[in-house]
Amino acid sequence: MELAECILKRRDTRHFKSESVPNLVIQRALQAAHNAPSVGLTEPWRFILIESEETRRKIKDNFDHMRIEAESTIDDQQKLKLHKTLKLESIMDAPVGLAIFCAMPEENSYVLGTTTTIKKDILFWSVACAIQNLLLSLTDQGYSAGWVSVFDFEIFKNILNVPNNWEPMGYLCIGKPDTDYNGQPMLQKNGWKQRSPEPVVIYK
Repeated sequence: MELAECILKRRDTRHFKSESVPNLVIQRALQAAHNAPSVGLTEPWRFILIESEETRRKIKDNFDHMRIEAESTIDDQQKLKLHKTLKLESIMDAPVGLAIFCAMPEENSYVLGTTTTIKKDILFWSVACAIQNLLLSLTDQGYSAGWVSVFDFEIFKNILNVPNNWEPMGYLCIGKPDTDYNGQPMLQKNGWKQRSPEPVVIYK
């Protein structure tokens, strides 16, 4: 698959087939993530493959609680009604669950390419690059993922018992997509928002 086609075909997926995902697919996707650029060659990405159904259930409960909290902030009743119909995760349904973290360096350590005031944000950007590589690799192999971030991240960290310096970036539901949403983002198909046809570029 050509890169341009892969970028266009990538979808944030919430609907998956029940078939399992070969381990080789996951390993290729993780290696693609690891080949991403990172500030100061920090390679701060950390991955946890979730195999326990009990752990998934705890993560799902965390999501459900935070979804209710998020919906309590929506004043527009039409938007709220639509929001309640959206499938925003497949934590219990998707064949593979992958938690992603950013490992922060020691507080006073120097990271090439950063300052103390922006170090955390730039490390997050590095992990975001890794996630994009991972998503494109899955797409190229005929699979897909849905990035879930509606969590109480302190509870999320406690569920997975990660080191204190690991900052959560979210959870990927991974599997064979059951739909491509008619070649458009799911949120666009369901009427939540329309994708802009062109990027915003300012020339100075």
